[in-house]
Amino acid sequence: MRTKLLIFISLFTFASSYGIFPYKLYDLNSIENLVQKVFYKNGVLYVDGFEGSGTITIYSIIGNKVYSIKLSDLSSYKMIPVNLKTGNMFIIRIQSNTEIKTFKIIA
Repeated sequence: MRTKLLIFISLFTFASSYGIFPYKLYDLNSIENLVQKVFYKNGVLYVDGFEGSGTITIYSIIGNKVYSIKLSDLSSYKMIPVNLKTGNMFIIRIQSNTEIKTFKIIA
């Protein structure tokens, strides 16, 4: 038992010292810029915290594509008018040049 514990500790120390488990350090002043928000209210999809060109795709909860739009600059489109059926859950997929994020909303 003690041997297994020593092996685990030595492997964990080795992995973390050689960057196998990468950790990101952020400046506390720039954390506000990392927040990405998506919500739906009164027929408008609000998107904030994304940059660059990208695609916003809306799926029903069972996976059917409901709406899709390609944007040249995600940061300039904060409000996107979309008619979604009230009371249903939707999955929002935002694909930018650097990342893909998914969100769940209830219309």
